[in-house]
Amino acid sequence: LLRSHKLKEEEVNLTVRAIARCGAGTNNVPVERMTELGIPVFNTPGANANAVKELVLAGMLLGSRRIVDGVNHMKKLGEEGLQKERVEKDKAMFGGRELKNKTLAVIGLGHIGAATARDAEHLGCKIIGYDPSLSIENALKLPRSIELADSIVNAVKNADYISINIPYI
Repeated sequence: LLRSHKLKEEEVNLTVRAIARCGAGTNNVPVERMTELGIPVFNTPGANANAVKELVLAGMLLGSRRIVDGVNHMKKLGEEGLQKERVEKDKAMFGGRELKNKTLAVIGLGHIGAATARDAEHLGCKIIGYDPSLSIENALKLPRSIELADSIVNAVKNADYISINIPYI
């Protein structure tokens, strides 16, 4: 079982019967060579889709609302003994912006992209998606309000946020 480790042929014992990649893609496994050796390689697309989607949305919230900046500022004020007198005054410095009514471009509408699009729509985002290989199965998982673009350029040109959900090759 692998997740991110870049597997080399010399690491594969002769007793190995199969190689499973936890998550989508097999770009970290020498598939051709394993096939020559009679070792099947398979993956588990969608297995980690919810976890990745949550990280995408958390990143959007952290970046939009300047949460990390606010935490660091309060730590500094605490070290200086000024947190009580400055907390109310300084919190306006870190208000950030809401996700509601912002546009999210989702590139790749597989398990992760579709889940990200659905939940971002629930947060009030307008969703523009692009996936030249969109399957019927994944299309049925998309929010009805999604706008499908005909190119990456058209998907991202007016986006406030971009989520790229395609295999790294």
